Amino acid sequence: MAFDPVPWFVGGGAEHSPEVARMVAYTAFRGNEGTMGPADLGVRALAVPGTSVRVMPGACSILSRATGGTYQAYAARMPAETVVPIAATGSGGGRSDLVVARVEDPFMPGEPWAEPPDVAAGPYVFARVISGVPSGTTSVAALGLGYSAIALARIDLPANTGTVTQAMIVDLRQVANPRRDRSLIVSSPSGITSLTTSTYVNFPDAAVKPVAVPSWATHARIVQNVAGTLAFGDKVNGASRVKLGTVTGQDTNYDTNGAVGGDALDRPLLTADTLAIPSAMRGTTQNVSIQTRVTYRGASGTGELRANTATTIVTDVEFFEAPE
Repeated sequence: MAFDPVPWFVGGGAEHSPEVARMVAYTAFRGNEGTMGPADLGVRALAVPGTSVRVMPGACSILSRATGGTYQAYAARMPAETVVPIAATGSGGGRSDLVVARVEDPFMPGEPWAEPPDVAAGPYVFARVISGVPSGTTSVAALGLGYSAIALARIDLPANTGTVTQAMIVDLRQVANPRRDRSLIVSSPSGITSLTTSTYVNFPDAAVKPVAVPSWATHARIVQNVAGTLAFGDKVNGASRVKLGTVTGQDTNYDTNGAVGGDALDRPLLTADTLAIPSAMRGTTQNVSIQTRVTYRGASGTGELRANTATTIVTDVEFFEAPE
């Protein structure tokens, strides 16, 4: 079969097909679909919960699933908040509805959509509700309907319910091309430091390093790996956690698993977590560190955790954006 006769972009008044234009959009989106940014097209309950939901402004990419739509995508934007009605449930049971952004293109082969009132102005893209989907549905594709659409949220309504609260809304958005920024920081203490406290402190303190938080970052994955810390004097155990600015991660326990007497026992530390970044922290420089505490110092009460110049601290920080 011959090429589409007019590639993107030929001047001189050449006519370019919508298929080639959609292929350009597909390439720009790297073949992905979803929202442009983490706050785009979020589904929220009404300020006073009622029988509708709000779809926030934003933009998205939607892959074409029409016949002949391979390597094609639509770029769509919603400049203002849109209110979408949700039907009430009856006494027979609850129901799950899918709120989607859907392109209704009547000019693609096999598509069931009618032409809009104004062919030039549309509309051709809508916030729609697919009612009565299986519970647990997370995508439009899983329904097998062939729609060119992306899922924004699922609403799980109990029986006898006409009011939609935020607790009933499950966010299903994905950022089409989320940005990422990763740093790997290696450091070592300049001397011997000891840890005996039962409260969290920065240990080893050489792990405290400033990092620039991107203005677009909504989350950070942080892995702290400390090799060559020593349990000294007696058995010690406790916990460690990652910290970014004022945000701390979950506790990760460590235990030397035996008394060490007066000798030292190598005790590596590893902790990791995914942290949500407050908006006030974005675009600033914050310290990343590992915090550690000792909760048991052996029968003698003299056990301690030590770091020295042979201790190596590897801090892996990846900033990324995700729906919020």
